[in-house]
Amino acid sequence: MLRKIVIASVLGLFLATSVVTPASAATIKTGTSCAKEGSVKKVGKKVYLCGKNPFVTPTKNTWALKTCLEGYDSYISIKDDLIPQAMDMLGLLGGADKITQQAEIDTMTSDNVLVLNALKTKWCKKGA
Repeated sequence: MLRKIVIASVLGLFLATSVVTPASAATIKTGTSCAKEGSVKKVGKKVYLCGKNPFVTPTKNTWALKTCLEGYDSYISIKDDLIPQAMDMLGLLGGADKITQQAEIDTMTSDNVLVLNALKTKWCKKGA
C-alpha cells in the first residue's frame, strides 16, 4: 500500500511540474513578434493586429494596437493626399475664400501633427 502511495505521489509531482505553457499563450503586447501579417488577437478590451509598426520595428511583423495601424494610415493619407489637394485648391481661390481655406489647411496640418504625436507616445509605443 505504501508503495502505491509513493508511486502515485511521485507520478503526481512529475505531472504537476512538467506542465508546459504553449508558445501561443505568450503575452501579446505592442512590439512582440508575430508570424502572419493581418492576424487579429483580442486581449481584454485591446485589439492587436500583426503588421509593421512604423514607430517600433518598421521592417518586421510585430503586434500593434489596431488604433496604431489605422491611425498611421489616416495620418499618411491626410499628409500625402488631403493637404496637398487643399493647397492646390488654395491657388484657385481669392479674397476671403483663400483666407478661410488657408485657416482650414493650418488646422488640418496642426491636427495631423497632434495625431502623429499621439501615435508615437501612446498608441504605437512598445509595450502598449
